Formats: sequence, C-alpha cells, structure tokens
Amino acid sequence: MFPGTTLGGLITSPFIIVLLVTGFILFIVAFERYSALRKVSFDEEKVLRKIGEEIKNGSIESAIKLCDYDNSSLTRVLKDGLEVSSLSREDVYDALEKAQIKEKGILETRVALLSTIAFIAPLLGLLGTVVGIIQAFSAMAAAGGADPGAMMAGVGVALLTTAIGIILAVPAAILFGVFSGKVDSILQRIEIASKRLMILLSETKKGKF
Repeated sequence: MFPGTTLGGLITSPFIIVLLVTGFILFIVAFERYSALRKVSFDEEKVLRKIGEEIKNGSIESAIKLCDYDNSSLTRVLKDGLEVSSLSREDVYDALEKAQIKEKGILETRVALLSTIAFIAPLLGLLGTVVGIIQAFSAMAAAGGADPGAMMAGVGVALLTTAIGIILAVPAAILFGVFSGKVDSILQRIEIASKRLMILLSETKKGKF
C-alpha cells in the first residue's frame, strides 16, 4: 500500500491539520458562546417595576443602585440612561442607545467567527481536494501509469478534506444562526425595556422631559 494512504499519512497532510485546528476553534468558540449566552438572564418586568417605584419616589440614586446590584445586560443599559436622567430627553436617549450598542458588542463577541468558519471550511476542503487530486495524478504519472496504488494517497487526502470541510461548515452555520437569533432576542427585549424607561421618566417629570 502507498505509505500516504495510512491513517497517519492522511492526518499529517497540511490541509487536514488546518481543518482539524479549525474544528478545534469551532468547538471552543461554540462552547464559550453557549456558556456565556446561557448566563444572560433578566426579568425586565420585575426590574422595571422596581426602578419605576424608585423613580416615583424621586430616588434616582436608589434606582441606579438596583442596577448595580442586578448587573445584567438589561440593567447595565438602563443604568446609563438613569445616570443622565437629569438631562434632556435626547441625552437620555443617546445614553441608552450607546449602552445598547456596547452591550451588543459584548453579546456578539466571537459569534461572527462561526460564520467565517462556515464559509471557509468548505473552501479549505475544496482546496485540499484539488491539491490531493493533483498529487494523485502526479504520483500515477511518476509510476508510469502502471500502479493505481500510487494514486491512493492523493485521492485519500482529496476525499477526507472534502468530508471534513462539510462536517465543520454545517454545525458552524447552524450555531451561528442559533446564537445570532439569541442575541437578537436579548437586544430586542433590552430595546423595549429602554423605551419603557423613557416613558417612566417622562411620567415622573410631567412633561418637562
């Protein structure tokens, strides 16, 4: 048997190694994002009710302390709005919007990497396939075309890189969709809660906001 057709020979192919490293990165990123997004939990109704009570009592500082104590994605955004609540409506809106953008960046950390992996994994597999076939025909030509076994190493690499590329791309694309959907849902809830905070502040200031 051609030595490159052994399992060890296939695995030591540079294209296979790159794909295996890509798979390892995919696993690490997926596990980290799953763990991080799973911890994102808040009850906007409860938070807004407590903040609303403090605002009606005229204690913005107490409302800010509530946000510090909860320290969730939602309360970090609301806190930025409360800290400038003595200013104009536009200033509060800008503070909330900037806080939402900042929180979006935190929630989306490394999620885009999954999309990149889903895109490049098949291309890496295709590149390995092309190179493997070239190697197969080169080996057969060097053997004078009389030894089909000389093609086996190149064909083995070609088939394996294609398979690994597809195997990595599918879960990467699925995970990107799932995590992106989760982030969008969280951000939508935060945006709605921010608008409700604006209403609470408007009601408290009785038209002066």
